Amino acid sequence: MMVLMAFDGIVTKAIASELQELSGARIDKILEPNKNTIILGLYHQGKHYALCICIDAQNGRFHLTTHQKPNPSVAPNFCMVLRKHLLGLRIKNIFTKDLDRVITIELEGFDEIDDILQKKLIIELMGKHGNLILKDENNKIIDCLRHIPNDENSALSRLPNTFYSYPVSSKKSLLDIT
Repeated sequence: MMVLMAFDGIVTKAIASELQELSGARIDKILEPNKNTIILGLYHQGKHYALCICIDAQNGRFHLTTHQKPNPSVAPNFCMVLRKHLLGLRIKNIFTKDLDRVITIELEGFDEIDDILQKKLIIELMGKHGNLILKDENNKIIDCLRHIPNDENSALSRLPNTFYSYPVSSKKSLLDIT
């Protein structure tokens, strides 16, 4: 029996901090085994890793895994977009803002003419509002796993070619308490 622990802000921050060890890892594989899960194949210091990102409403999480999942024979659209933009890039930084369940993975690499590319992969582990967003260096959304139009929730609108803004919370941060 598998016991699952809720990914609250404290657990999210701890795992993001622990995964900081992957800074410098190169993305060499991207898989989308189901509609809520992306697996990034990473190569770092002579070892292969698999970073599982799941935005399922009941069980959102991100972690390293050794379990292989069956993949569809034809990659879904979002997986193809990620492959186009992220393969070959290196992880520069993994962090969270305060105790929010929003993780930012900063990526860096070079394009065909050796210009520096910078992308960010945003993981929002917010229950039914969970999402995985790819954005460029200008904070513009390239694509996201779930498209959320303006009319559903204007604060969490997520569409390609729009600008990304972090979710706003009026709650006090536990980290600011003295």
